[in-house]
Amino acid sequence: MRTFLVGLISVVSFSCRIATRCFIPIFQLAVACTVLAENIVVTVGHNTTNNASAVFQPQSVTAKLNDIVVFNFTEGNHTATQSLFYAPCIPANGANNTVNGFDSSFRDTVNGTAITILTVPITPAIENQTLWFFDYNTCGEGGVGVINVNESSSETLEGFERNAIRLNGTASSSTSSSASRTSTSTSASSTGESGSNDAQRTVVFVGAAMIPVILLSAFL
Repeated sequence: MRTFLVGLISVVSFSCRIATRCFIPIFQLAVACTVLAENIVVTVGHNTTNNASAVFQPQSVTAKLNDIVVFNFTEGNHTATQSLFYAPCIPANGANNTVNGFDSSFRDTVNGTAITILTVPITPAIENQTLWFFDYNTCGEGGVGVINVNESSSETLEGFERNAIRLNGTASSSTSSSASRTSTSTSASSTGESGSNDAQRTVVFVGAAMIPVILLSAFL
């Protein structure tokens, strides 16, 4: 009986050592791979009296996988609407019905008292894409912007802005019957009012709290 108990204790001890040795590296790897996501804020509604392109600040942003681009509507009545490079003043879905781009629709801030946001999560489906966007009210004057511009491509923000000004918004008005202003992407969602005007980049942990629980359950 004593021999049996000694053997049983040895087996349990060995199993615990193996589990510990396996669990710790996996846990460390999981923590290391936990994605740091950023909220990248684009303020919409700067004074556009002398410069329509100032409607989006910043006009160009870079976002990685799991980041969230937040359009913060602070002044005036504007939109943040995804489009295509060759059709800057038309919603993406209006120029190409296979593209279901994000569209905030018009967001009237009522003199800064009704501040809202539109969030665009960077998912695996779009992380390597350049996302062009515009504001309906100022597109023909250069009210455009971009997420993840490809620096090695001939399609530049400057070229996109020139296209918008050259078209002078006529493309948008000529296709208004077919261009949807309420198109939403599976990667884009809008929220209600926000109480802050500040543009900020906030680091948040995605799913970090659940990883140890999931990994631990594999050994139970």
